[in-house]
Amino acid sequence: MYFIKDKLTVKVFLLVVLLLVCMVSLLVVFSRNFEEINTKYQQKVAELNSTFENLTGTQKQLNKTITDLELKNIKEADLRDKYKTLKNERDSLDAQVNKLNADVAQRDKKINSLTLKVDSLEEEIEDLESKITKLDKRINCFKNGGTNC
Repeated sequence: MYFIKDKLTVKVFLLVVLLLVCMVSLLVVFSRNFEEINTKYQQKVAELNSTFENLTGTQKQLNKTITDLELKNIKEADLRDKYKTLKNERDSLDAQVNKLNADVAQRDKKINSLTLKVDSLEEEIEDLESKITKLDKRINCFKNGGTNC
C-alpha cells in the first residue's frame, strides 16, 4: 500500500504541478491579453481624444464662420438699404435737375425773345430819333424863314 500511496502522492503532486503550470500559463496568457486589450484601449482613447480636439477646433471654426456670415449678411442688408436710399435720392435729384434744365431752357428762350424785342425796339427808337432830329431841323429851318426846308 505504501507503493500505492506513494504513486498516489506523486500523481497528486504531478496533478498539482500540472494545475499550477496550467494556471501560470493561463495567467500569462490572460495577462498578455489584458495588456494588449489595455494598449488597444489606450490607443482608442487617444484617438477619441484627438478626434474630439479636432471636432472642437472644427466646431469653433464653424461657429466663427457662422458669426462672420451673419455679420456679412447684416452688412449686406445695411448696404442694400443704403443703396436703395441713395438711388432714390439720386433719381429725385435727377428729376429736379431735368426740371431745372427745362426751366433754364424756357427762360433762355424767353431771354432770347426779349433780347430780340429790345433790339427791335432800339432800332425803332433810333429810327424815331432820326425822324425827330430831321423834323426838328425842318422846324428850325421854317422858324428861321428858310425856303428850302
